[in-house]
Amino acid sequence: MAANPSGPRWLQSPWLWLLAMVLAALPLALPPVAPLTDLGGHLGRYAVQVDHGRSADLAQWYSFTWNLIPNLGVDLLVEALAPVLGLEPALRVIVMAIPVLQVLGILCLSRSVHRRITPLALFALPLAYGYPLHFGFLNFALGQALATLALALWIAMARRGWYAARWILFAPIACGLWTCHLVGWALFCVFAGMCELAPHLQGWRPSWAGLVQVALRVSCLVTPQVLRMVWPLPASGHGATRDFFQPELKLLYPLMPLRDRWLAWDVAGTVLLLALAVWAMRRKQPDGAGMVVPAALRRGVLVMGAIYLVMPGTIFGSSMADMRLVPFLLIIALAGAAPVHPDRGWLSGPRLAQLGAVFAVARLIGNAVSLWLAGHEFAADLVVLNDVPRGSRVVSLVREQCVVSILPWQRERRIHLGGYAIARRHAFSNDQWVIPGGQLLQVHAPQAGAFATDDSELVKPDDCDKPNAIGKRLAQLPRSAFDYAWIIADGQARPLPGAVVVRQTPGSVLYRLIPATR
Repeated sequence: MAANPSGPRWLQSPWLWLLAMVLAALPLALPPVAPLTDLGGHLGRYAVQVDHGRSADLAQWYSFTWNLIPNLGVDLLVEALAPVLGLEPALRVIVMAIPVLQVLGILCLSRSVHRRITPLALFALPLAYGYPLHFGFLNFALGQALATLALALWIAMARRGWYAARWILFAPIACGLWTCHLVGWALFCVFAGMCELAPHLQGWRPSWAGLVQVALRVSCLVTPQVLRMVWPLPASGHGATRDFFQPELKLLYPLMPLRDRWLAWDVAGTVLLLALAVWAMRRKQPDGAGMVVPAALRRGVLVMGAIYLVMPGTIFGSSMADMRLVPFLLIIALAGAAPVHPDRGWLSGPRLAQLGAVFAVARLIGNAVSLWLAGHEFAADLVVLNDVPRGSRVVSLVREQCVVSILPWQRERRIHLGGYAIARRHAFSNDQWVIPGGQLLQVHAPQAGAFATDDSELVKPDDCDKPNAIGKRLAQLPRSAFDYAWIIADGQARPLPGAVVVRQTPGSVLYRLIPATR
């Protein structure tokens, strides 16, 4: 008897949903500290945000003024949960929820498109721990997860012909997505628009009547722009757009969606996903409900792939903007495409489902081990803050490799440990980024000069002929502006004139700077 091409019965079990979401939460639930690269910087900003100007220590260096910008997803959740749970526990709960929501979105999308969970959806589940999340792009990762859920709901409502109800529902949903993160809203708009356009396409040429119908149905998605006209952006404008035409990165980023700790493991998994996505995208099978959903999603992936190739790396101050698209495109290709499974062999439905389950569990266990190790590394270094008096001024210097490249594969994650000094000690830290129109924190530390904001914390080894070699940066440090120097990713104490070692950990050294006497 021929194998069931849809996959085994357990693939449709409610227990699969529960197990997948629990496994997705564990890698960020188990470590003592969530070791995402930018998380400490976000934590420092949230500390100022939820303080509301009550701390005189924070107020002398930082201010936070609310405004409506398309980058507030986690910020708003922290504002709601921090008074109840405390700042760091609230942020941990929110960060844990992001991969859980992404897993839920993948399963919902597969169910909405195919009326069942497909075997390839299991392969997409580890993308909940994609490189953007490891980097700590929190609002983007949350926006991507919500965009996946929104796309599943958009398709499900269209199947039932609930177009009027959908318009009413998605007007506020679009505003919420836009407020969470601009790119999350944009990704959803592209794929929702392609779902509406696909039935009216003959090849790639739509009819005029079809275009009018599509425009009416998707008009609810532009409601954020109406809101934007009522509530204009802050007068400070927006961050820079740069890093055009970097072909080497465009070729490398498709190998990085699973980048975590082990190069061979992560790249092998990515190559498998890319191969499955190409296979699935080529096997055409329209659904039977009046919407050519797989064809629409296939075209959406192609359109976004073309955008990825030409877009700059930094948009409005957000770095690695192009890299962030890759995991989402793989998610859509794997969960949304509709391949025709053969009756037997490795690509049959039951066998592929088994392999997908093994792959997903193995990847999530690997993420859990990696983040456990990194979390304990974070926790070991953060103990130095116990020796920093409240209201101190701390300059953190994080040693990076001499030449930034894809090797070593595991990036230095402790770049923004200084943000914990803001949250835990109400100290000044030099690691906060200021992006006009991109986030709402302002830094007021003119005495710190070039050491006031982000990037000043990044240094190179002394044997590296770079302007920011650690010795040169220490010589340039305005001593009167700081009380402590925290050298991270270099646990070896060094003679530092005018400073004494306060505490040393395996990965960092804290120095107290002695004020100069006249």
